[in-house]
Amino acid sequence: MVFVQGCKVLAPEKEVMDALEKMAKYEDKMNEEHEQLVRLEQEQTKLYNEIMDLGMKRFSEVSKLSRKAQVLIEKRNKQIEEEYKNIEKAEEQLTIVKESLSHVQDETMKKQASSLIKIIGKRYDAYKSVYDHYHKALALEKEFYRLLEDEHITLEKLQHQTDQINRAYKELLSDNDQFNDYTEQYNQEKKRLYREWK
Repeated sequence: MVFVQGCKVLAPEKEVMDALEKMAKYEDKMNEEHEQLVRLEQEQTKLYNEIMDLGMKRFSEVSKLSRKAQVLIEKRNKQIEEEYKNIEKAEEQLTIVKESLSHVQDETMKKQASSLIKIIGKRYDAYKSVYDHYHKALALEKEFYRLLEDEHITLEKLQHQTDQINRAYKELLSDNDQFNDYTEQYNQEKKRLYREWK
């Protein structure tokens, strides 16, 4: 009877750790998706540079490359969606962590895990902001490449679109910095929690 009671006491802590492990696996998948996203971004940057080197005098080539760039933007769109799905799955594990934590008896352990949970929540919020700004930037980029398919587009219109894209990426980078700060805090807190809980 004592043994069964002992197992019940340990169960919530194990559930917390198991959910954190599952969360880490989803985050690993997210990182894989992100690597593919970076590769697509690099491909698109090459196309952009080719277009800029050509100039509008060689319109048919510019138009062809612009269409290729739009295809890459669609691929990037799908890739960021895959990345986001993994964040959503990881966030589902956070709900399990919170629920399991409410059954943990040890107040010190509870306090340590609560600190980690707060950081994870802020981190996921920061990611959602990155995701929103990324979509905004992609839409602006797609419009830019559509404009390049118009032989009579003015330099002024292209400059206006470029300015909007630059503003969107500035916001995106700011959110990404915030996400990276929370990621650093998350990794430190997680290591500390693992040391003290295991």
